[in-house]
Amino acid sequence: MPIEKYNKYFEALELNQGATQSDVRNAYLYLKALYSNDSIVTSALAYEFSEEKKQSILEEIEDAYARLTEFFESRSDEPVCKEKPSFAGEDEVKEYISGIASFDGASLKQIREKLRVTLKDMAVFTKVRRQYFEDIELERFSALPAEVYLRGYIMEYARYLSLDPVKVADDYMQRYRSDIKAKDKQY
Repeated sequence: MPIEKYNKYFEALELNQGATQSDVRNAYLYLKALYSNDSIVTSALAYEFSEEKKQSILEEIEDAYARLTEFFESRSDEPVCKEKPSFAGEDEVKEYISGIASFDGASLKQIREKLRVTLKDMAVFTKVRRQYFEDIELERFSALPAEVYLRGYIMEYARYLSLDPVKVADDYMQRYRSDIKAKDKQY
């Protein structure tokens, strides 16, 4: 579909057509926080926005983000795999995995790359947004969803790569919690 048909979605997120997928995600997160019930920015103007109006704006933001995510994913040249693959060279990867004491984002990415699996294939198969998998690998803890969702996404990631989902999730969540605690102590 031509980019012009997505104009209203770019406008809903207050972006122009030259925006990147990262710009779309950042605008989505910002606007969602801005129009949420607990936003300090809009609390002074609460009487000007009815609950229905705020809900309508939030729904428009969600729809725009979903449509633009689809748009960016459809523009990718990578072939899409809708089935979980059987991995060639698994023995070499198993040997690599046996040397990992604790799973982190970098080790998960390395395993995925050794298995020649794309983030797009994982996202299509697991129905988890590709951006979340990328954030998990890069350990962008502040961009990740709530802990309960994050744990589920990590387990899906691990299952897709035929790893022990509980071990991977436990290791990763320990790193996540340590990072959150360290940031809390800074403030």
